[in-house]
Amino acid sequence: MDYKLLGEGVMVNQRSYDKLAEVEAIIFDCDGTLIDSTESYYLADRIVACIILEKLYGLKCSLGKDVNNVLERLEMLGGFNNDWDKTSLITQAIIMKVDEPIERIADDIAEIDDVNAYLERCMVEVSSPGYVLNGLMWISEKASQAYGSIMWLRDFEKLIDAEAERLDRLMRIRELRSLLGPLTRYGSGLLTTLYDEVYLGLEGVRKRYDVEPRYVSWEGLLERERPLIMEDVLEKLSEIVPRGIAIATGRGRWETLKSLKELLYYFNLEASIFAAEAPDRLEKPDPGILIECSKRLGTEKIMYVGNSLEDLILVENARGNGLDALFTGVLTNSYALEIFIRKGADAIIDDVNLLPRLIEREEAFWKPF
Repeated sequence: MDYKLLGEGVMVNQRSYDKLAEVEAIIFDCDGTLIDSTESYYLADRIVACIILEKLYGLKCSLGKDVNNVLERLEMLGGFNNDWDKTSLITQAIIMKVDEPIERIADDIAEIDDVNAYLERCMVEVSSPGYVLNGLMWISEKASQAYGSIMWLRDFEKLIDAEAERLDRLMRIRELRSLLGPLTRYGSGLLTTLYDEVYLGLEGVRKRYDVEPRYVSWEGLLERERPLIMEDVLEKLSEIVPRGIAIATGRGRWETLKSLKELLYYFNLEASIFAAEAPDRLEKPDPGILIECSKRLGTEKIMYVGNSLEDLILVENARGNGLDALFTGVLTNSYALEIFIRKGADAIIDDVNLLPRLIEREEAFWKPF
């Protein structure tokens, strides 16, 4: 498959080159595209798993930065848009790999006074002890075997059930899932409630849900998020595309506004979709999120910009429903380049701030890739 290079860091699929001139609006994913969430969502995944393992089973673990590699692998499977699912999978895999007998020490967790103690445990480079590494390795191996195909949490749980039964640990896994509760919304179970409180913090829980936190009252990891896109780039894009720019994300509106701040001036927020707050809570890659956003923008000729396989599949599904959509992949995931090329992404850029060069189609030269 041939890609046209539009200068360093910008590649366009040959078949899609002429279609770039027809784009009337740009719709963005958030995490890993507009916002750096490695110190928020990724860190929340690790902290919440640590808390659950210790408070429910007495297992004192460290989930370090090496977990991020596992999270990146999961994001390139197309079925892990929700970090609740990632955290559940990591916790289940670790519990499955504990060799010695373990007993549940609690059915729920009490209020946590010092989240920073868990934060420190998750700032190490390498996770420990050995059963944590074994659990992470198991996920990585299964994700590698499925690379390029779609896998959801439920698919991994079938594999966990088979492995746990072989190890005579199936009852342990089923008990854990029951304790974690449904992964549907804040307040639906232990994991979703604890997760959002670790991520959003005290102010966020009050603003989003109009309640007091149940487990954690602290600043929240949301404060660590930083924009990836620059203001002058947004200004330029607003001038280039006639129908403007918008956001279609699984995040909530409040946390998106808080992280992007004044940059939101450039987005059509009335057209934007924040799926976490929608009544039917559409999850990517359901095409409804993109189709509705395009309808609000008043065009079917859109480009969606994202950083994961689920974003690419979202565009493919939207095309199957009649939307004239292009997909541009941003390489903030270590495993993205190969998948984007294999799946025939319309365009690939190293940095979201290179997007104007792609839209303007500056002088190009050919190179097969």
